[in-house]
Amino acid sequence: MIACTAEKADPEFNDAAVEAMRQFNAEDPVVLAFAVRQLEDVLVQVDPDASLVDRSTEPDRLTDEDVQGFGQRPDRDPSAAIAVSVTHSSDHRVDEHVRVQMLADQTPIEPASPEVYDRIILEGEDCFAVGDCEFLRTENPLVKDNAVMTLEYTLWKDFRWVDLNLPAPSDVPDGETATNDGEERWALVSTSWMQESAEAEDGTSILQSYSLEVWIPNDDGSLRNMALWSESDSSFSDDIIASTTRSGIQGIFDAADEWLVENP
Repeated sequence: MIACTAEKADPEFNDAAVEAMRQFNAEDPVVLAFAVRQLEDVLVQVDPDASLVDRSTEPDRLTDEDVQGFGQRPDRDPSAAIAVSVTHSSDHRVDEHVRVQMLADQTPIEPASPEVYDRIILEGEDCFAVGDCEFLRTENPLVKDNAVMTLEYTLWKDFRWVDLNLPAPSDVPDGETATNDGEERWALVSTSWMQESAEAEDGTSILQSYSLEVWIPNDDGSLRNMALWSESDSSFSDDIIASTTRSGIQGIFDAADEWLVENP
């Protein structure tokens, strides 16, 4: 697996993923919905039964402009972060996956953090799961323990409901907020980031990290994708780090599906 290298992501994926990150906190979600639909157009072409490498791509590196919306973050060049994206087909609906994200103890669905992964909900605890509010904002103290490092740090992760049946941005008159008067189709979008770099006693560190994650409804359950950009300082090569990241993302997908089977 380490010897295998994922292909470069299509320009359509790169453009849509970056736009979704930039638009995550926008007051009007119309452009975010459009970007997620563009992502969906790319992701539905991925064979769900393909190998992990074949379901993975290498997105473009980020720029300073791409990460401005994250607020406090490490003072580093985002283009130094290694990029990995993985697509996965889940048998479980988007609303079922929201139950997973509400867990105070995230260790059952975070294989790389088997001892500590706490979720502190800062906004949306009483309303997000039932769709009565748009955002869920969280703070996550954790210990990452994988083949590359053992490291304690805090990850900030936010979630947002978005109706994929909102109109195209070009169909919304200037100065008006997009509305959907027909059937709704709700997807879940998440972004995560570190506010500061983290370093272990052995010198291993995560210098910066950003992610975009989507849960898109389909007839079989949901279509998932996580794109992760991370810069670390370790003795391992970029290929090994990318391979470890790829396996870690798939481990998260599998663990969530298993938890939902065990906790119907």
